[in-house]
Amino acid sequence: MTNALVDFSGERLVRQAPDWVIPLEPADRDYLTAAVAALREVFPGQVPPLPPLGAIPARALMRMLIDLRRLRPAEPTPEQRTALGALVSAVSLFHNACAFAIARDQARAGPRDGPGS
Repeated sequence: MTNALVDFSGERLVRQAPDWVIPLEPADRDYLTAAVAALREVFPGQVPPLPPLGAIPARALMRMLIDLRRLRPAEPTPEQRTALGALVSAVSLFHNACAFAIARDQARAGPRDGPGS
């Protein structure tokens, strides 16, 4: 038996992300990049470099972002608090981008049989 806590909300976000690369607006891409860069700066050696956003499936990127939420220093500095807050915003932004990409792909697939068709 393991003592690790399961982050059910994080797992839900990972499972909701599509398993393909999603296109991101340049501003969204910049925000994600800046959030991870801020973490790398205040947690040296603990944050891996961000892979190219156009080459990593959304689910893998969401997994990385959720795993980064586990950074919990005993005595956080103001800079670490700010960087962790930006990460929470980046996760939310990316979750919304994933939901939009899924809805867009479903709309492009066309109408389906059923009520309202």
